[in-house]
Amino acid sequence: MITKLPRKRGQEPWPAFNLITAIMVATALASVVALDFINSRRGECSYLFRPPAAGTAVAEAARPPEKAAVRPVSPAPAGETGREAAPAAKEKGAPAPEPAPKEPPAKAAKRIRGRVALIMDDMGNSREALDVLLGLGQSVTVSVLPYSTYAEEVAGKAHANGLEVLLHLPLESLNNHETATDTEGMIMASMSPEEIVQAFETCLARVPYADGVNNHMGSKFTADADLMRTLLAPIKEKGLLFVDSRTSAQTVAYAEAVRMGVPALERNVFLDADADRGRIRGRLIELFKLARKKGRALGICHPYPETLEVLRTGFRQFADYDHEVVPVSQLVK
Repeated sequence: MITKLPRKRGQEPWPAFNLITAIMVATALASVVALDFINSRRGECSYLFRPPAAGTAVAEAARPPEKAAVRPVSPAPAGETGREAAPAAKEKGAPAPEPAPKEPPAKAAKRIRGRVALIMDDMGNSREALDVLLGLGQSVTVSVLPYSTYAEEVAGKAHANGLEVLLHLPLESLNNHETATDTEGMIMASMSPEEIVQAFETCLARVPYADGVNNHMGSKFTADADLMRTLLAPIKEKGLLFVDSRTSAQTVAYAEAVRMGVPALERNVFLDADADRGRIRGRLIELFKLARKKGRALGICHPYPETLEVLRTGFRQFADYDHEVVPVSQLVK
């Protein structure tokens, strides 16, 4: 029998004792860390590790297998394809999914009863008129006189601001010969076909970004089918549209354009055709009503101060009539 001698004060413990103690402490710490890690993987309380989000592969592996069969997911009702199907059964240990936030009911799309296009004729003689027109914030189509003072500048600025541009082509009229002498670039009925085409191309070159043509005056020219076919041929060749301003009841311009396959339409309402400017607002209402009846309507006006003022306030009524203001090209069939 070996007798254990008492350790004297100040004597160091057995050397192996420190090693064994360190190993035991390290083992205990490793066990605590391992258990905490396992708890975190199971989604239980953990002090050192963040549990994974519900539904991850690790969390799925840590959960005990379920014997219950999963119910098949019912197909989504018609009209709701594209939505993710809800889980068929809740998984044990997984947090309950949060209900999806309720979406506010979608606002019903406002019904557009009609589309209205407005052409502002005689543009190019005033920069200020274009600025006022741009200030309206509407898709008014700008028709520019080819020999006006600021023709190129007005056409370029209108195009840069998203407005459609037309060439306002001067054609010979019946009752305004004195006006014709003051209108540069006028295409006369007496011209040869070659002269008509040349005069048209010269005018077109002076109005950049033109998407089409509408006639300035022209009661004599537009009443002649042969003259219109001569003029419409290069318009068709260049892929332009044509608008018959209907300055005469005898016009055949629109009918000939349709016959030749040129994209075309004709004016419905002149807002300011006479000197009585007090009738502009009533004619704007007439345009609204026509668009409601037929689904579309085309109005032509001029940059008179009274007209611009009526448009500034009258455009608010488009919403009342459920109309949309569009460039003239969107009305062309």
